[in-house]
Amino acid sequence: MQRVSGLLLLLCLCNSQLSFSQQAITTSNFDEKLVTVQANDLFGSLKMLSEQTGAAVFFAADLANISADFYYSGDDDLTSIIRLIATQYKVNIKQLEGSLIVSKLTINAVENDKSINAPSPSEKKGIPLEEVISSASSVQTKRARRYSVNTDVNPGDAVRVESISLMNAASFATNNLADSLLNVAGISASYDSAEARQVAMRGLSGDFIHVALNGMQTLAIHGSSLDSRGQNERAIAFDFNVLPSELFEKVDIVKEYSVVQDSGGIAGNINLYTSSTEQLMDEESQLNTMFEYSQTDFVDEPTYRGAFSWQYKRRHWFYMLGGSINHKVTQEQGYNTYRWRHLDVASTDISQLSTDIQQKLQAQEVYFPRGNRYSIWNNTIKQQGVTAAVHYYGDNFSHKLDWLYAELNNQKQEYHLSTRGINSSALVAGSEQPSKITQLEIDEHDYLRFAEFENAQIATESRQINKTTQFSQLTWRGDYWLSAKLKLNWLLGSSKNELDVPKDEKVFLKGFSNLTTDYSPQLAHPHNSYGMDLQSSRQWQLDEIDIQANQSLIEQQQGNIGFSYQHGATLWQFGIQYKRFVDERVQKQQDDLYKREFNTGLLDSALDGELSKIVDYHKEVSWLGVNNSNVAKRYLTDIRLDSGDILDSQSYSLERINSAAWLQYEYQQDDYSVDLGMRIEHFDEQVRQAKNFESKNSCYSRPLFSANFRHALSANWQARLNVSENLTPVATKYFNPTKQQLSGITGYEVSNTSLSAYESQQFTMQLIGSVDSHTQLVSSLYVKKLSGLINYQQVADDKNLYQRVNQATAWVKGIDIDLTHHLQPYITLNAAYSYADSERDYRFADMFKYTGQLEGLSKHVANFSVDYHQPTWGSRLQLNYRSGYISEINYQQIWVDQFETGFLPFKRINWSSYFALNDVLELNVGVNNLSNEYYREYAGQHHAIYNTTQAGRQYYLRFILML
Repeated sequence: MQRVSGLLLLLCLCNSQLSFSQQAITTSNFDEKLVTVQANDLFGSLKMLSEQTGAAVFFAADLANISADFYYSGDDDLTSIIRLIATQYKVNIKQLEGSLIVSKLTINAVENDKSINAPSPSEKKGIPLEEVISSASSVQTKRARRYSVNTDVNPGDAVRVESISLMNAASFATNNLADSLLNVAGISASYDSAEARQVAMRGLSGDFIHVALNGMQTLAIHGSSLDSRGQNERAIAFDFNVLPSELFEKVDIVKEYSVVQDSGGIAGNINLYTSSTEQLMDEESQLNTMFEYSQTDFVDEPTYRGAFSWQYKRRHWFYMLGGSINHKVTQEQGYNTYRWRHLDVASTDISQLSTDIQQKLQAQEVYFPRGNRYSIWNNTIKQQGVTAAVHYYGDNFSHKLDWLYAELNNQKQEYHLSTRGINSSALVAGSEQPSKITQLEIDEHDYLRFAEFENAQIATESRQINKTTQFSQLTWRGDYWLSAKLKLNWLLGSSKNELDVPKDEKVFLKGFSNLTTDYSPQLAHPHNSYGMDLQSSRQWQLDEIDIQANQSLIEQQQGNIGFSYQHGATLWQFGIQYKRFVDERVQKQQDDLYKREFNTGLLDSALDGELSKIVDYHKEVSWLGVNNSNVAKRYLTDIRLDSGDILDSQSYSLERINSAAWLQYEYQQDDYSVDLGMRIEHFDEQVRQAKNFESKNSCYSRPLFSANFRHALSANWQARLNVSENLTPVATKYFNPTKQQLSGITGYEVSNTSLSAYESQQFTMQLIGSVDSHTQLVSSLYVKKLSGLINYQQVADDKNLYQRVNQATAWVKGIDIDLTHHLQPYITLNAAYSYADSERDYRFADMFKYTGQLEGLSKHVANFSVDYHQPTWGSRLQLNYRSGYISEINYQQIWVDQFETGFLPFKRINWSSYFALNDVLELNVGVNNLSNEYYREYAGQHHAIYNTTQAGRQYYLRFILML
């Protein structure tokens, strides 16, 4: 409450200060109703207009300056002035929410009545623009900041592109790029410590999304606290928390496909850009800096974040340098369960239970929670990044050199109070005194609901992890007009993601206590109560130490050469592409260190003050853990992990060479456009084990087709039809070459290196337009057929061997609706809703079949925001909702564990406001995760409580200086 009160007091002071500022502005403007513009070129005329009217001016990237004298002196009738400028310089100028968009003169049937159009000469049509140039002064442009999501960047094209302008969104701060993407219909996210980590699109997980950075496909991974709860880092889903959001200018989202795009995005393509030649005239430079202070629930230490961006343009050259630094402390806490499992209760005393329950226990039909525990995940994050760019724009030649480096360091400390008996349950294991179950209630699915144990085996786990991710990328893109009709474009790029975990140490304490466990469904989270003093060192003894180290390397190289030939309204595009993708992982591990010595008395297992530590972070209970650093000094000084400790099942590499060629025909008129294309993809894959370097190779080719059509139904409405084929390569984890024993049956899982990419066929209908002068609608109806999804089958010549195969098929059907309504000049409402539905068969040979939703598919995703925007201040309230979804179907454990795991519905509310204190200084305040929702996982088809965590609210105060 003190934090909230402080923010409210600051908000009141800002409003008081702003009231005087606004009076001064109003008084000043009252006497300045005349506008005088006198210049000898287009850019100069619009710059003078912007400075006197406050209108931000944005230029299309392909628009060159035009020399001609212009003079105006008169009333500040903006519409009349820009009409005169447009006529004089023969350009197109559109008014949009207080800004002016300037482009080459063209007739567009879907322009609204504020556009200024004139007959246009024929012109070249190249690849769709990537940048928007703002030529207003930095002060005026920053004042025009409204969180900008353009739902149709190129309305004349058959494939729709949605774009988020991040440079105009700084006032509505977000933790990372994934948070920003939640403003787009059909996009949802998974969270780590209340920060969006990976995104899903149209019902498909991040493994099906193609992410490109500055035109090059790339993959950043870091892992998560969630990974210790069954998540897997060897996917191909992009971890958006690796890269600082301050280093980016724009994000484009494309949900439909044409063959000139990279393949790989069955769900869609997300294109990130670090540089944009915005806001600058010749000889003009701009420097923006930002400092943020924030505080999070559960954590006493504040977060500090700073960033800068310097940009300079001189004639044909553009230079940019940016950097950011972030020091952040987070905590996630809650109740955590390994899995639910059928148990052999062994010698456990069950005599007090009913006959029916005893029979179920003896038949191993009851599911017990494994490792049911209270948990704390502390994380100290240090993140830094730098980006630089040099662009050149000539008459018939342009190129862009972009470089980015980011580093993310985590010092993680986990503490768990758990059960650790038979299969990590409460039942005592081994030769210890047996446990006794005095009361047991189960639900209709035979899952434990309530139980009382005597002499339960419990444990505490203290885990310390040091983790560093280094990401770098260099790209060179360019265009060269070989003639008036023929253009050459190219891309060369290289990126690297190195994840190093040199230290991952777990220390376990052992104890015995009476225990009551309550998994009643009406509880917000499960509850344990204990019959011992959990903080007393006399109740605990050292049990064992586990150590681990991981190294992961992802390297990518890409080269594209393309040509576009324009003849009248016809455009031909053709090109070739080369990609190399390498994913290497080595994991070293030693378990059960000193377990025999501690349990037989060879080493003293008693705890002293140097080793023990009271864990009092959890809001429910406190317990005794250890000081990991002191334990390491005493017991791990001479322990080293070497090649003999490599864990085969997690140590292997995949190299994938992907070559492609494409040809596309496009025809565009004012009221319709069409494109038809074909693409050939070829893959060579090699899987190699880390220890013996034995490799297996495979190759395959696939043709892809696309056909897209746009038709202008009227001046305000247009429709699109999109039909396409696409593919997404299978994630690295499915190529594991290690033979692994299965649980619950006699058999082994073996590798299948001949797996091929998932394939899709998609049909989409879209309707886009203005319901009235205040309301815009974007709607889509889509159907996708996915084939080649993974199942298991027996190897033909050995019935005890099983392998993954491309076998399953799924249909995904859904709708996207995005509605924007300008309630008043300063109030904007936006509502986006998506529905997706799909089913597929999950099979393990002939032994198991289950029909359920696709992993990662949420049926309902909704986003709603209210924006209030004034020239000097504004506020935003945003709500995101994602319905429940399956996160994993676990084939390998289906005979002993629950096979389905997923997340229950989750909503998130953010609030933010900005205040222009003067021409160069802005203040932001806000609260992220305002509702502080529980993030809840379930187990089993009936959604039994599984994991429940909270991360707290984040309160922030941010200053932005614009020079």
